[in-house]
Order: sequence, then C-alpha cells, then structure tokens
Amino acid sequence: MRISLMAMVIAVAFGLGWLASLQIMPMSESADSGNPAGESADEKPLYWVAPMDANYRRDKPGKSPMGMDLVPVYEESSSGRDDGGVQINAAVRNNLGVKTRAVSRGAVSVPVRTVGYVTDNEDQLIQVHSRIAGWVEVLHVRSEGEIVDRGEPLYEIYSPELVNAQQEFLMSERLGRGSEATATGGKLRALGMTDRQIANLKKTGKIRERITVFAPGSGYVAALPVRAGMYVRPDTEIMAIGSRDSVWVIAEFFERQAGLVEAGQAVKFTTPSMPDTNWNGDIDYVYPELDPKMRTLRARVRVPNPDGRLRPGMFVNLTMDAPIGEDLLTIPRPALIRRSDSQHVLLVEDDGYFRPVPVKTGREAGDRVVIHEGLKEGQQVVVSAQFLIDSETSLEAAMLRLEPEEQNSAGMAGADSSAPELFEAAGRITELDAESSSVTLDHGPVPGLGWPAMTMTFGIAESVDLVELAPGETVNFGFRETPDGYLVERIEPAQDAQ
Repeated sequence: MRISLMAMVIAVAFGLGWLASLQIMPMSESADSGNPAGESADEKPLYWVAPMDANYRRDKPGKSPMGMDLVPVYEESSSGRDDGGVQINAAVRNNLGVKTRAVSRGAVSVPVRTVGYVTDNEDQLIQVHSRIAGWVEVLHVRSEGEIVDRGEPLYEIYSPELVNAQQEFLMSERLGRGSEATATGGKLRALGMTDRQIANLKKTGKIRERITVFAPGSGYVAALPVRAGMYVRPDTEIMAIGSRDSVWVIAEFFERQAGLVEAGQAVKFTTPSMPDTNWNGDIDYVYPELDPKMRTLRARVRVPNPDGRLRPGMFVNLTMDAPIGEDLLTIPRPALIRRSDSQHVLLVEDDGYFRPVPVKTGREAGDRVVIHEGLKEGQQVVVSAQFLIDSETSLEAAMLRLEPEEQNSAGMAGADSSAPELFEAAGRITELDAESSSVTLDHGPVPGLGWPAMTMTFGIAESVDLVELAPGETVNFGFRETPDGYLVERIEPAQDAQ
C-alpha cells in the first residue's frame, strides 16, 4: 500500500509541476507503462495545465489566467528511484536553457573592496618646535600649503633667555676665558642658534634680540598653528613640514574583512578626482586594533608620489585579491540552492537525470563558492534553470499539492473553494488596458507561490483606481487567485519611485 501511494505521489508531483507540464520524463520511459518505445510522441494528452499553476487544468488547449499557453500533460511512469531526482529529455533541456558547469579545484582568492584616504608620510614629516620660550615676532610663512626649501627662514623669535646667553658668551670672549666661551657657545647652539649666527655674534660683538629660525628640510607647510606675536614654549608646535615625494594611503577594512588583510599584500586604488588613473602599492603595516567607533581595521600602504598628484585628504577606492587557499573545491555561485535549513546543488548524471545533493559550503570567493563536503572534482552541476528543476525534485512540494483532496478536484474545475490568499509583490507596469481591465507587470519573485521574476498579465478588480498609473511606473501590488485567474486588488506607486 505504501509503495503504491509513493508511486502515485511521485507521478502526480511530476504531472502537476511546471517541468512536468513541459514533458519532463522520469527515469524510464519504458516498458513499465506497457507502451512501445517512441509511442509517447503520439500519445493523447491526459489534460492541459497552466505552466505556472498546476491546479488550473482544462480538457483542451487554451490560455491560462496569466495569458500563457496551456501545455499538455501525458501519462508518465515512475523512475523507480527514491533519491528525489528527475529526468529531463534533451529537447526540454534546450527549451529551459539548462546550463551546467564542472566542479573545479585550485587556488582561491577573495576580491576585497574598501575605501581609504591619503595622508602624509609621517616618516618624512618634520615637526618644527622652538627650543626656547619667547615671542614669535616675525613669521615668514604665511599659510599652510606654502612650499619651503631647506635653509629658508621660517620665523624670528625674541627670547630673554637667548639674549642673556649671548651676553654670557661675549663676556667670556672679552675676558679670554676660552673654556667658558666654548661652554656658552654650546649653550647657544642648544638654544637654537646656528654656527653661522654664533660666528657673526663673535665677530661683531653685537647681541641680536631676534633670532631667525631656518627650515631643517624641504617640503610644504602641512600645519601652521601659530601666528606672529604669539608666545611659544618648547612644547608648542610652530609648524609641520611634509613631503609629497611619498605618501601613505590608509585603507579601512570592515571587521568581516579583517581576517583577509596581511602585510605584504598588493593593492590597487583609484581616486574620484582621477578615475582613469590606477595606483599600485603594498600593505606595509596593519594596525593592531580596530577603530572602536567605526569598527574598521586600518592598514597602511606606502605609495611613491614623485609628481605630487596624490594629495593628503584625498578619498580613494581600493581593491585587492586575498588568497584563502591553494587547493580548494569550488562551484559557481548560481549552482548553490539555499533553503531555510539546508543547502544543495543539482548534480547532473547520465541520460539527463538531475539529482539534488546536499553540500557543506565555505567562504564565497567572487562568483564561486567553496565546497567542503558533498561533491567531487569534475562533477557537473546545474547553473541555469536550477530552481525550476529543483521544484520538481521536491517530494514535499508534491505532497503539498495533493493536500487537501478538495483542492485538486477544485483545480480540475478551474476554481478554488477555499478563501484565496492575498500575495504581495513589486514590479513595473509594461502595459495597461483600462477597457479590458488588465495590466501586464514585469514583477519580481513571489515567494508565497514559488514564482521567479517574470512578466505576466493580471486582471484588475473593479475597486482599483487606475487614474494615477501609467506604463513604465514602478508599483507595489497585491493579488489573489480567482476562478477566472489572478486578480489585482491593490496597486500603488512604489514609495522609492516617488
């Protein structure tokens, strides 16, 4: 009894579904049916069924409520296999656009994309501080960004301490105290005077109230926090001088990408100001901590910048390929079918037989998915029309179509006695016919019905106002199944389209 019931379930499941409607044949076309080989082509159809609604049946050809041609369903026999697979003849495979790809093994890398910014190369950044307390009386640099050369005057400072030190030096020179003069000369150097300034002091014997400070290196003024007349101390930053010969690019990676970032990895980046120019560099340092606010991991890229086109503060877009393994099994991402409690693929076997195989997956790498268990190298998996085939390989779906019994009998008559469910979807109006009260929608998937994204025609309820609707408009709509087809009961412009 159980074997007979199972055979009936499988036969009906294949007979009611979308692929069965397209003459998907079970494993054996054979002798179990009592018909000679090749007779199925001339066999009389049992009935005609709507491609997207197994419950809509007619005893002759015609149109479905969605405007699609009804397709014939023939008597079929069971494959004799209980692995949930299905056999599809070559003609139907071509019509469905079934494509397969091989399971491959090799090195796998993950493409990583992130953002960052250009900053000064701190190894070449010169901080200018005064060695004495005093007043900046003359500031030769007026603003940030100015270019300065080594030895160029930066500012002049007045310091009572420096004036006293000059007096001590001259006194030692007049008294002929060589050792004391040497000591006071060293003090002047420590306070910031150059050897040339000390020699001039010794020669002229004239104390300078203001001492000029010169640039210790060439570059541009990256910071200028002081102004003329300000009182400064040794801990006061006078200015900072940066170099554009080399810059740092600080890349910020999301926390989920942190495990892919290592020193030595090559990166490429562009800037919005120069989108056609690509720069290359290597990560030379990965910061040890994540930013507590942004939850990002920073990495430093040292980039030569001889032409100075990369400027501190610029925004950049970075890409890199992070290797995750040298010998990993992978499949194309479209081949993976995800359910709430499992993941599987459709494995291609001989004679057009497709069998669902559960798999254990790993990291996604671009357009491929790492497979840890379930497949072997060289096996073929379905990457196109897999969801249509998968709907037929589900015995559970077949059982749901059989229950309750009243649903099938009502489906044979083209009506459903139970209260129809309202289904929600989003789409774009391609045609609108107010006279016939119909609308053609290019809509997205409808999970409640197991529909993929497609274009179809719906009837429109009398209560629906069509005044504000027009072809090309993006809408949200709700529809029910009725004895006369699918009827739109609510339709309104999408909020994000307004």
